[in-house]
Amino acid sequence: MQQLATLQTKLAESIGNLRRKYPSFDQAVSSYTGQYGESSVKVYETFKISDTIDPVIIIVGRTTPLFYRHSRRQLSGSLDSVTVDSGNVYILGRREPPDSKLIVWSVKGEVEIEKYDSRVTIIPSRMHAAIFGLEDDVLFADLGSTSGSILAGETSKPEPFITLYGPPHMGVHRVALPAKYAYTQRA
Repeated sequence: MQQLATLQTKLAESIGNLRRKYPSFDQAVSSYTGQYGESSVKVYETFKISDTIDPVIIIVGRTTPLFYRHSRRQLSGSLDSVTVDSGNVYILGRREPPDSKLIVWSVKGEVEIEKYDSRVTIIPSRMHAAIFGLEDDVLFADLGSTSGSILAGETSKPEPFITLYGPPHMGVHRVALPAKYAYTQRA
């Protein structure tokens, strides 16, 4: 619980700094919070993506894939990539009005990382998710986006996982699915 409060504080500070630095971010935040309320952007829970085997697949808006490789501390899409540095917060979202590009905003820049198809019914939220670069860990947090996120990969234990984040107003924010395997035994 203490960690969530600390991360929420870091998120709020980052949002304030990024709003001053990037007009596109300010516009995305203003339109999102105007529609859903000032308290709608928050850290509900985190997933430690630094305790995983490369790559972790992060799907935002159900159809927009990103890849996180902890060996390089790098988040990448088809357009560009971002190195996740310790002490920084990276916010994933889209511009308002939509331009079919997923953006990563941070103190290091405004990076167009991936295209999304605006024809689908579920596109990335304007304020979709955050990645927290800590000293030893990297954490992913869906910020209560209206379109949800999916994480898939394998932990270093090794344990495969698929984690679904749905819109919190639907009453389900995270659903863990147990791994299922199918194999044929030879006689």
